[in-house]
Amino acid sequence: MVLGFLAALAVIALRLILFTMGRPPEGTDFMLVHFLAVITVVYFTDHRLLSQNIRTSFPTLMREGFKAAAVYAILFGAFIWIYSRTVEPDHFPARIEEMVARGLAEGQPEEVIRPRLTQFFTPFNYASITFFTLLITGAVNALLVGMLHHKVLRKYRLRG
Repeated sequence: MVLGFLAALAVIALRLILFTMGRPPEGTDFMLVHFLAVITVVYFTDHRLLSQNIRTSFPTLMREGFKAAAVYAILFGAFIWIYSRTVEPDHFPARIEEMVARGLAEGQPEEVIRPRLTQFFTPFNYASITFFTLLITGAVNALLVGMLHHKVLRKYRLRG
């Protein structure tokens, strides 16, 4: 779980550095970084477990990998909520205005567009979507990486 914590801190630092450079990531632009971080966290958590005990069971590999990924998801979900409310509070209103203008250009009434967009584009929704996406990604990666360690990489360790 320490690895999940450290990975979350590194990704948070990267996002803040990009913001201070004037290049804050938009929407899903940052998801590749998250996917790589989750895969790394799960892989090295399982790797550490196997190096401590070569007989570690598949459920244990999966559970510990998921726990590390869940720590990452919780920390980053909380960060993105705070970030959206304090560091970049004008992002969602500006985005809503842009989308309302696009909708008006398409001939849709503003009375219909604006309430829907303001209800959906909030820091809480953004943080929730990010959190659950990272949690699901962590679960899938825990399953796949756990199988990789259990079925393939364990055999190489036994031979060496």
